[in-house]
Amino acid sequence: MSFSSWEEEAVWLVAVFVCLGWILSVCLHEFGHAVVAYFGGDTSVKDKGYLTLNPLKYTHPVYSLLLPILFLLMGGIALPGGAVYINHRRLRNRWWESAVSAAGPFASAAVTILLAIPFGLGWATPSIEHWIWPSLAFLVVLEIAGVLLNLLPIPPLDGYGIIEPWLPQKTQIQFNKFSQYGIWIIFALLWYVQPLNQVFWNCTYTISDFLGVPPEMAGQGYDLFRQQTNILILGLVGCLWLFRRKELGWYNKGEKLRKSERYEDAIAAYNQAIKIQPKYYEAWYAKASLLYQLQRYEEALVAYEKIIQFQPEEAHAWFVRGWILGELQRYDQAIASYNKAIEIDDNLEEAWFYRGKTLEKWKRYEDAIASYDKAIQIQVDYSDAWYNKACCYAAQGNVPQAIESLQKAINLDRDRFKDYAKTDSCFDAIRENQLFKNLVQDFINS
Repeated sequence: MSFSSWEEEAVWLVAVFVCLGWILSVCLHEFGHAVVAYFGGDTSVKDKGYLTLNPLKYTHPVYSLLLPILFLLMGGIALPGGAVYINHRRLRNRWWESAVSAAGPFASAAVTILLAIPFGLGWATPSIEHWIWPSLAFLVVLEIAGVLLNLLPIPPLDGYGIIEPWLPQKTQIQFNKFSQYGIWIIFALLWYVQPLNQVFWNCTYTISDFLGVPPEMAGQGYDLFRQQTNILILGLVGCLWLFRRKELGWYNKGEKLRKSERYEDAIAAYNQAIKIQPKYYEAWYAKASLLYQLQRYEEALVAYEKIIQFQPEEAHAWFVRGWILGELQRYDQAIASYNKAIEIDDNLEEAWFYRGKTLEKWKRYEDAIASYDKAIQIQVDYSDAWYNKACCYAAQGNVPQAIESLQKAINLDRDRFKDYAKTDSCFDAIRENQLFKNLVQDFINS
């Protein structure tokens, strides 16, 4: 195929097309992370604008958009950087954590398949001389390479994020210490170790060939893309300078320190980010969560109130504020905070559950049971809610209802609650009841 007659026009069109295509794929990649996180329990991603497919809403426009495109223009492989801040502490379990990490590469793979459809249908052939097909072929190959790299089980890539929740805590800490070097190590190996480079690109072109994308057409797209990109590189370098955000550096440093269990240093890094940008929501949230984890409740309370000041409709922040107030024995304020969380998000089962616990401490058993019932209505296998409900019935002397709720709790988490039933003081009022004795004995024997 000869491009000599329109080469000067094509190089710009190809460069713009590939860069815009990459930006779109990054948006969909990060949207994949965010939408799965939303259904997994971190509803804050919606308030942060991560479900809008708007690149400007992402946390790291430099690392997620500009730097990858710069690598592209310089002839490298562009990888989408971590652009959305996912609060993993809000995700329901390890399965959801893995799913959130897998969602990005899955979205990128789906984009790759869609982009390859014209080749599979035979619309794009070497006999058709038009810049769109070589540039599309090149973009498909880049997408495949990005997916393959991103699935490597090396921090900070998504492949590692998929397995990280299942690793022992000590192993996670050791791996996370080297996360900042992972990308550079991968690129160095692919650049200098030719056998690895050859295996990687052989896999990439095998997949592209399977999708019907001719490797030679992708190579032509690459040649066009590289011909006159110096001006674009200079422009992007200028954008990197304009969009530089020092607070992001401090925030990222704080995240790495937190993962390495250097908690005081992490808090200091978050504080530096906040000093530069006082309304830096993610830094406040990370700091608040860490203070909460360290049981420094008074400081955490101040941080969560700052979050609420910036995002008054953030239900989870109201919920954690209520929990902290409960720990500080400021129960009336705790109930008010839980009520606000529920007003914002009626399906926040944790808020209903801990509201019930606070009411139970006040011996308002009927109200507590109603709150536990609401939590169970949202999550029917909420074993803690069933157990606490049993305790409320026991305190009221309602033996049949207490035993029924306790039996449900034990069925959901046998090893945990059968021991509680034998020793927990909340069942003192009915411990001599024969039905109760039979229930506990049955579970002991089982």
